[in-house]
Amino acid sequence: MELIYTKNDLNKASDFVVKNCQSKNYFIKGIVGAGKTTLVKEICVGMRIKDNVNSPTYSLINEYLTEKGSSIFHMDLFRLENKNEIHDLGIMDYFETNNIIIIEWPEILINNYKIDHSLVEISYLNDIQRKITITNNT
Repeated sequence: MELIYTKNDLNKASDFVVKNCQSKNYFIKGIVGAGKTTLVKEICVGMRIKDNVNSPTYSLINEYLTEKGSSIFHMDLFRLENKNEIHDLGIMDYFETNNIIIIEWPEILINNYKIDHSLVEISYLNDIQRKITITNNT
């Protein structure tokens, strides 16, 4: 499944992701500057997050609450260097919950674990357009 979009179409892009992801685990891939965090912010708006959504680059894991009181966990695994850090941080425990988990830079998980997920790849087409490709691995 693919969608080409612009910054003006972020609502359409986030709706596309939510409707086409078959897993509660959204793994977001793309080069630096592709718009991963921008897309995540828009997805969270659609999920009625009442918290401020920002990049967990330094905190690694952010928890956001929806209007209904459920949690969404947003992770950025860019800085992790080996799978031992996955265990040290307790990241695998999050997958045992019913909460939505959105992970930027999920490569360390994809390469080392079999986890049900929907892979959302953002490709940089030009200064204006991006392409989302969704692959469900459930």
